[in-house]
Amino acid sequence: MEPINHQTKINAAEYASIWSQYINDSLSRCVMSYFLNDVKDENIRNLLQSALELSEIHLEKVKQFLNQEGLPIPIGFEDQDVTIDAPSLFTDTFKVVYLHIMSIHGLIRYSGATSVSFREDIRKYFIECTSQTLDLYDRVTNVSLQMGIINKPPSLNNQQKIDFEKKQTYLTGWFGKRRPINAVEITGVHLNMQKTMVKMVLELGFSQVCQSKELRDYMERARKICIKHFDILSSMLKEENLHVSKSFESEVTDSTVPPFSDKLMLFHIVTLLSAALGYYSEALSMSQRRDLSADYVRMSTEITLIAEDGINLLIEKGWMEQPPTATDHEGLAKK
Repeated sequence: MEPINHQTKINAAEYASIWSQYINDSLSRCVMSYFLNDVKDENIRNLLQSALELSEIHLEKVKQFLNQEGLPIPIGFEDQDVTIDAPSLFTDTFKVVYLHIMSIHGLIRYSGATSVSFREDIRKYFIECTSQTLDLYDRVTNVSLQMGIINKPPSLNNQQKIDFEKKQTYLTGWFGKRRPINAVEITGVHLNMQKTMVKMVLELGFSQVCQSKELRDYMERARKICIKHFDILSSMLKEENLHVSKSFESEVTDSTVPPFSDKLMLFHIVTLLSAALGYYSEALSMSQRRDLSADYVRMSTEITLIAEDGINLLIEKGWMEQPPTATDHEGLAKK
């Protein structure tokens, strides 16, 4: 009996994963091309070049998948969305910080895509993407450490012991004596601070160069919320006399020449704000002190509202590319 050689049709989750990757990598290609144009440090140049090459490889591979299925290629972001020779808006230092956080975003995205991919070729593709991004993350981390610019999580210098909690006061947050923040909670706080810090720097830089006043105002609003959240997260560590992450807003130059289209800058910020909701929710699930949980709930609400305003702006400007959708049978019936 001959072996069955059946090519399964791409499912909705697989389609969503490669569609989203195309949009994100087309944005990454624009950003890396611009960063490469005026980077001065050779080690950083090599990292940016690797990131650019990965984006281009991924774009071609996604095109192959979509062409095989007879599906349309997304528009995403193109050459007109970037001015490669625009003056520097960010320093080399921030370019490394940006790469570090974006590689973390990529790892999370690819692991999620792998978990919903059943077709062998697509599944293996996302496993390969994860491996490539892990290598990039490792190299970026090494360069960051060598430059002394990486934000490390706090260290616990007290003596640790094995113990089991016996009282419900372990959950106390608002009233009575609160227990110290634990290592699991510190992890969530630190990672969210890093991601919030990158948004603050991008929003500051983009607010200087957006051509639309409406978008400049939005960037400022989003930045104020991110500063507020950074302060809330910082206070969670300061109260325990733990060190907090530094901000890199000083790495924004005084350029007012836009390196990117308003469409790209708005989409980038809205995507990062929307992703923050997931990271807050994950940190909330790991928090076992009521006051920390309440802070994450409040911040989640605020980040959802500002992200929604950004999505409405994208729709209003005609920049919101619609993801693949299910068939509107009711609409077809009415026709």
